Amino acid sequence: MNRRLLYSIVLLLFILPFTQKQAKGQEFPSVLQYQSNLHTINPAFVGIYDMAGFMLTTRKDYTSIQGATLNQQLSYRTPIKNHNSGIGFNLTLRNVYKEKQLFFTFDYSYQLRLDMYNYLRFGLRAGVVNYGNNLSDYNLYPDNISDSQFMNYVRMHFMTVFGLGATIFNDNYYLSLSIPSVINNTFKVNREGYSSMYKYQTAYLAGGYNFKLSNGFLLRPNLLVVGTVGKPVYFDVATTLFLPANLQIGLNLRSNGSACFSGQFAFPNNIKIGFAADYALIQDIKKYQLGTYEVMVAYEFNLYRKVTRPTYF
Repeated sequence: MNRRLLYSIVLLLFILPFTQKQAKGQEFPSVLQYQSNLHTINPAFVGIYDMAGFMLTTRKDYTSIQGATLNQQLSYRTPIKNHNSGIGFNLTLRNVYKEKQLFFTFDYSYQLRLDMYNYLRFGLRAGVVNYGNNLSDYNLYPDNISDSQFMNYVRMHFMTVFGLGATIFNDNYYLSLSIPSVINNTFKVNREGYSSMYKYQTAYLAGGYNFKLSNGFLLRPNLLVVGTVGKPVYFDVATTLFLPANLQIGLNLRSNGSACFSGQFAFPNNIKIGFAADYALIQDIKKYQLGTYEVMVAYEFNLYRKVTRPTYF
């Protein structure tokens, strides 16, 4: 193994323990089908391939539960011609009952070649968040008696947000470590002590390897370890099967007791559609909801008429 590659892997593994000390959490990735859209959890993957593309996703958590999370994301990413770098934009709307969060972020990545086959890529994310939560709109249980703690409109316009990530990869494998969204602002506009920090400081450690099977099939197992401040570490074990007819299917098993089934199909005109369904298997909440669902539509195009690497990640 190339010495620079070995040093880079050691560096990533050295950073991980310090990340886990602060990251004791359980946060879903913003996109259920993250295995083939890793730029959503690590800005280092922006522009990693020669194709540019748009992606639109909508995810509804815990269907049939009123006020459950609705997450919508529009993203664009592209390589930069004649440079070992890429850029991207993300617009994300996240509603949790009356709470509303609107993210707008910009991604930049830069790539170093370690040897003939292996690469090291770094990524940065920066942007703003518009937050609002009108506490006076909540129906207080059980008798709707007014409460002084629910009389304010908690809002913060344009909080700063930043993230960072790195990945070591070649055409067959990747190892990724990222903290895609860090917010240090607290809500001090009209509500003292109301903090957003615990919601966003999440670290992602991921890795996968492509196994080439017979008849053009390809299988990629994937492991994701997620940590969020103040919560237990969360694991996601996944496998994706790539079929010759531009079709891929996936299965995720999660440490929180849920399973996710997904499928994607790429049309000849470079439009891709995807669907994912996540079901609680052993959690008590399975009695009260009908699953979490996500729909994805993407369009990829070739800006520079040169494609040298398949888009598995």
